[in-house]
Amino acid sequence: MNSNNSIVNFFKKLINYMFQRYRTINKIAFYIDQEYVFDYYFNVIKKLDSNSFDIVLSNKFQKNEYKDFINKLHSYSWNVVFLKDVLLLKKYKILLTHLYLGGDVVGNGTFLFRLKAIVLSTMKKIGINYFKLPPDQYFQKKLGLYNIRFMYGADAGGIKFGKYNELFDEIFCHGPKDSEIVRKLFKGEIYEMGYPRYDNYFQNFNNKEFKNKLLKKHLCNDKKPTILWICTASTYFSTIETYQQSMEKLTEKYNVILRAHPKEINPLYSSYNQKVFDIVNSGKFIANQDSYQNMSELYFIADYVFSDYGGTLFSALYLNKNILLMNHKNVHMDAGIYGSTSMEVRNYLPSINEENFNNIQEIIDNVLPSSQVEIKTKEARKIFFGENKGGTCSNLVAHKLKVLYQT
Repeated sequence: MNSNNSIVNFFKKLINYMFQRYRTINKIAFYIDQEYVFDYYFNVIKKLDSNSFDIVLSNKFQKNEYKDFINKLHSYSWNVVFLKDVLLLKKYKILLTHLYLGGDVVGNGTFLFRLKAIVLSTMKKIGINYFKLPPDQYFQKKLGLYNIRFMYGADAGGIKFGKYNELFDEIFCHGPKDSEIVRKLFKGEIYEMGYPRYDNYFQNFNNKEFKNKLLKKHLCNDKKPTILWICTASTYFSTIETYQQSMEKLTEKYNVILRAHPKEINPLYSSYNQKVFDIVNSGKFIANQDSYQNMSELYFIADYVFSDYGGTLFSALYLNKNILLMNHKNVHMDAGIYGSTSMEVRNYLPSINEENFNNIQEIIDNVLPSSQVEIKTKEARKIFFGENKGGTCSNLVAHKLKVLYQT
């Protein structure tokens, strides 16, 4: 039966592609291609009527290793589908995605153009590679009628905002700064949403019992202050490799939770780093390797956040944490980081170089709690997040989606 269904779906997809006959689904779709993306959408999804949306998973989630994740989604009585069951068969009224997911043109060409694409693709599959495949339609245009880019962190700018963004109808930004950058390059609608994923942080801010439970859950000594050490992944450098020996010295006095980027410690990804994997699993730090981790929990128990570049440092800024930025001498090699707000924010937040790390206790004791750092940090938060206080973002985003859905 499954084999027959696959054959039927294949011909349906072929006909739909040729004649552009997709069935429109009057729903919102949240597309999840990586495990850690789920945390970005979770609080918003919870606010919506389960009949108004589908969670569309990339086909990799069919593997047995993701069974627990699938069961978790079903436990909420949400409708979960795999990409193979909808792509080229249906189009959603509203589609939320977070980045480039393939393709290079907005339209899908003429009938003859599509026929040529099928012929050349078939030839390629049987080993005939003499001809170059024609341009492919952007992924989002294949699956959604109204496309929303749900920004993935406030580290905007540089090559992080490419030409492909023209395919979106609307972009959900985190605050004034990334909105300003986007407006210079994007003609569509812009909505400032704050950080919906961290609403729980603000809602539990003064809950000491909750904090104690989390400290225990994450294997922390409640008699020690806690440092969340969380770094980005780069092809050109590893802050975890560079600072590991210095950070190890802090473990006597502090709980040091090491959170590497999931793509850096999973062998299935091209950005996998064996040395970082070994450091994470060395037992020298409190390692957090949960790809589905609710990040609000880690920030909630952190007295300090040590970060380098990328979205994590802006999460810490949004949550008003005591932040120390860790510089790396090779950062200039990574254009995605070097041209982004990860560099600009260093004008406001304290940072440290590897050779100065021997002064770390002085920085923790006297620099981070200083009034000068407090003033500059508040200034940075206003620049990047405006007057957003947090705690209600998911409600506002859910309302925004409901309005679009009902329009």
